[in-house]
Amino acid sequence: KVVACIFHGSAITTTIFRLAYRLSTSRFWWEDTWAAIALVFDIICLFGVWGEGPAFDDDPPVYNAMFWLIPMAFSSVLWAARMSIIYSILRVADPRHALRWIVYGIISCFAIMWTVLIIQKVFLCEYHGCSIGSDVAIADLITDSISDLMLVIMPTYLLRDVGLTSHQRILVTSVFCASLLNTIIAIPLSVFLFVAPVSKAALTFAHVKSATSLVIANLLVIVSFVYR
Repeated sequence: KVVACIFHGSAITTTIFRLAYRLSTSRFWWEDTWAAIALVFDIICLFGVWGEGPAFDDDPPVYNAMFWLIPMAFSSVLWAARMSIIYSILRVADPRHALRWIVYGIISCFAIMWTVLIIQKVFLCEYHGCSIGSDVAIADLITDSISDLMLVIMPTYLLRDVGLTSHQRILVTSVFCASLLNTIIAIPLSVFLFVAPVSKAALTFAHVKSATSLVIANLLVIVSFVYR
């Protein structure tokens, strides 16, 4: 619980700072809307941390609601955070550049992968009691690897035409490369889902993964604030 709370607390704090900063500077855009959506789901995940135990089990309506919500929230934090990152790339992309349409294609791919994973979990919760196992582990690892590579490769091309100093370019590229942390965390999580899907270790990695994705989505805004 302590580890999960630290990570979710960091994600929530950085997102609130990000949203307040963007609103105060009148620069609130779609990537911030996605960050706000991720924040809502992350709060649900945090509530799930403290809801485990008798307080959960003794209230059937709450138990049933959270039984369904938590698995969906883990995925939704992750994918809403990725949407936030890809929209931040879209924001700086030249409207006349053909690569902008590639970004739209990536957004569509993210939406499709997100939807498929949610449908998969809905099916498992409906017919298998939300037993998250090898099927989810494989699907998550594949989609994580593909999407995080996209988030690293695309800025490399798009930032070539953006007027940045070499220091700024390295800084921004490093922030986008941080997306690979999600895949790194996904590997041990997938292993646990294979060998011990209901273990505390698997649940802890799931919390860490979702919270980390939101922190990464906020890094670019925080770095730009510090740099100013």
